Amino acid sequence: MPPMPPRPDFAPNAEVYDEAYYAAMYRPHWLLRNARKYRERDAALLAAVRPHARMRLLEVGSARGDTAFFFASRVAEVVGIDAAGTAVAVARAAAAARGLTNVLFETADARDLAPFGNGSFDAVLLADFVEHVTDEILRPCLAEALRVLSPGGALGIYTPNRDHWAERIKAGVPGLQQADHIAVRSSAEVVRLVAESGFLLDELSFTASPYPLLGGLDRLFPRTGLCRFRTVLRALAPG
Repeated sequence: MPPMPPRPDFAPNAEVYDEAYYAAMYRPHWLLRNARKYRERDAALLAAVRPHARMRLLEVGSARGDTAFFFASRVAEVVGIDAAGTAVAVARAAAAARGLTNVLFETADARDLAPFGNGSFDAVLLADFVEHVTDEILRPCLAEALRVLSPGGALGIYTPNRDHWAERIKAGVPGLQQADHIAVRSSAEVVRLVAESGFLLDELSFTASPYPLLGGLDRLFPRTGLCRFRTVLRALAPG
């Protein structure tokens, strides 16, 4: 893949994505980032992607590479792209330390996947990406994802659901907003944007929040929007 020049406008808050940001990612926390959260996240990603040994997977917004590494043993190849050069440098170093030969990281803008030909991938994954970008970036990203997918290939999305009670609290209480989550969307908005981009919805599900006690409420009322913590979407390219 030929190198792509970085685009400083990849996000209106691009300065957030520095070395300290990536160093702090996935830091364990008994309430916010506990073991249950990551077990359920892993299960959701597997359901959205449905990896197999011959799959070529593109991850958009690969950050420091954790999700790409999760899939590395399950697919033939993972290509991770991120617009933040700092993220790519961290991910490459981690891949080298792990001795992975089927994972590649490149600096690229989600709006322009020109280095990849039509139908280059069996699946494209947007995991914890959608909430970081505005529609002006997400729409062309989805169009490019459709182009690089083989006919019948899968788009997987994992993102916070704005309708969940935790997101409503964060949005309404000063000081709780996350500087990197600039576009948390409802599941209905995500479905609409994906459909408008030409994808066929295959499966839509939700995870419960991992919070002790409070997460139990989500599991008791899974059909209620207030109790749907993460949107998990799988859509297919026509063909």
